[in-house]
Amino acid sequence: MKKLTLIILLIFIGIQFVPMDVPADVPSKAEDAIQAPENVQAILKRSCFDCHSNHTTYPWYSHVAPVSWFTKGHVKEGREKMNFSTWAGYDDEKKLKYLEKIPKAIKSKMPLPTYLIMHQDAKLSDADKKVLEDWATEAAFDLE
Repeated sequence: MKKLTLIILLIFIGIQFVPMDVPADVPSKAEDAIQAPENVQAILKRSCFDCHSNHTTYPWYSHVAPVSWFTKGHVKEGREKMNFSTWAGYDDEKKLKYLEKIPKAIKSKMPLPTYLIMHQDAKLSDADKKVLEDWATEAAFDLE
């Protein structure tokens, strides 16, 4: 049993040195970020920005493998799918596509349940969902 514990400990220490492609928190200009009403911005910052912006808050445990691999992979994927920090760089067609997907995503899967385990404050209330849905619908209408 002692040998098994030592082996597991050595593996755990060893995996800390496995490099991970870390999504950089690239400085972005305020004018490139999404422009939305203050109440919408507050919800997006609380519930979406960690994965869908260049302003991710990495808690201490996100620097410890294997959690770091999972966390950083989700952030990278989230930014690739949609990044609120670079919103102004999207053409109207892409913005419209994202705005149409937002209500569906928050009803079905966002924020991810695995994210909510450690970030209970990111959970969207029914009122939050309504605010985001109304905003996305209105913003999409304005683009059409």
